[in-house]
Amino acid sequence: MRKLWKSTLVMIVLSCWASVAVATPVTCLPMNERVATLDSAVQCKTGNDENINTPTEVSSLFGGSWVKEGELTGNGTNDLFSVVLTTGSWGQSNVAGTWTLDDSFWSIYGLAVITMHVGHGNGNPDYFAWSLSQGATSGTFEYRDLDGRGGGLSNLFLFGSGTPKVVSESGMNALLAIGLLAMFFVRRRVSV
Repeated sequence: MRKLWKSTLVMIVLSCWASVAVATPVTCLPMNERVATLDSAVQCKTGNDENINTPTEVSSLFGGSWVKEGELTGNGTNDLFSVVLTTGSWGQSNVAGTWTLDDSFWSIYGLAVITMHVGHGNGNPDYFAWSLSQGATSGTFEYRDLDGRGGGLSNLFLFGSGTPKVVSESGMNALLAIGLLAMFFVRRRVSV
């Protein structure tokens, strides 16, 4: 019976672990002139000669219908989005900082995109756009000008889309069943 209990516990842990989306830092390509990284992201898109600052432009990159929920050109908070630089200054290259979404963001939306514009000039890309991992509420970012030809950090925007994802009733039932099984095995082991 002890072996069955251990096997059941391993299966429960593996099931829970497999259902968690792992957020990682995503660095945008190409990386020969300008490079930017944002963590808690799943993908990045880049482009030249544009500033992605409207819902229509985000829609052209990621599809769907988007709403702007934050626009920052300096440290602070705007709508549901907060940004603080930890290295460097706005308007300069080689900066790093932190970003935060308001706690209510994921109760309103099911998808999130953060965009960064680094100024037109003698380098590419001019913008970076990251789709965030579901449920991510904070992270860090970094922007570097690799060839020294210009393009300082101009702005960061937050966009939301879709409806929030909720745990389905069948998912909740599965969690309840796992909990009841665990209690049964613990109780059975104590009484033996």
